Amino acid sequence: MAELLIRNTSVGFIKAIIFDKDGTLLNSEEYLLELAKIRTDFAISKLKKLKINNFKIFLLKKLLNTVYGLKNQVLSANASLAIASREHNVISTATIFTIFGFDWFKSLSLSEEIFDEVDIFLVNNKTNTQKQRTLIEGAFDLLFSLKNKGVSIALMTNDTKVGIEEFIFENKLEGIFDYLWSSENKPSKPNPKAVIELCKKMNFNPSECALISDADTDLRMAKKAGVPVVIGFNGGWKIPPTLNEKRFLIEKLNELKIHLSH
Repeated sequence: MAELLIRNTSVGFIKAIIFDKDGTLLNSEEYLLELAKIRTDFAISKLKKLKINNFKIFLLKKLLNTVYGLKNQVLSANASLAIASREHNVISTATIFTIFGFDWFKSLSLSEEIFDEVDIFLVNNKTNTQKQRTLIEGAFDLLFSLKNKGVSIALMTNDTKVGIEEFIFENKLEGIFDYLWSSENKPSKPNPKAVIELCKKMNFNPSECALISDADTDLRMAKKAGVPVVIGFNGGWKIPPTLNEKRFLIEKLNELKIHLSH
């Protein structure tokens, strides 16, 4: 087992670390901010075509911004767009549409159409979105240090399998992660069983692992799954997320070190 240190103080012995992706390893704030704006713009355009009046359009924008966590050109690290899966954001968007008199089938259909159209738009503008997402300072060095010292590394995210593959390819991280858990794996996070099932795949007990994330939902999930070393990371956002479920807190990834026990 390896001894994990935070700011040179031991916090436990582990065999594996489970990482969140967005906001923990990847600078995602600018991309997610733009995504919130684009989805809102597409939603407004869609409802204008359905002859929704201007006051309701104003209200729609306000509600979507609230749900997505967009305020004064800043995206909240604690809101749904930063934390929840695409599927959950589709549902929250559809729920808003019901306020404007659409039934659930129509609301869900509209929401799915908008998200699909935005996905196509982003693919056609991929060069711009790639520039917005770079590894957080210290992530590359930390991952390679863990790999070189024999610590198993897992990635658990609400992104899709395709999104994970793009993340790994674009950041030259092929061969780094021993295990991957996406939104398409069931159960998905933040269900504690997701951690338990991932640990089974790694042939470890949750008690032999650590988890690091910038979201309270992940940290609580890890605690409920029996992970003893639950680390909150708040260095991936301009306005640091509020983390109440952490057992340890770091602001920079280089605060984590591994010492091999013999």
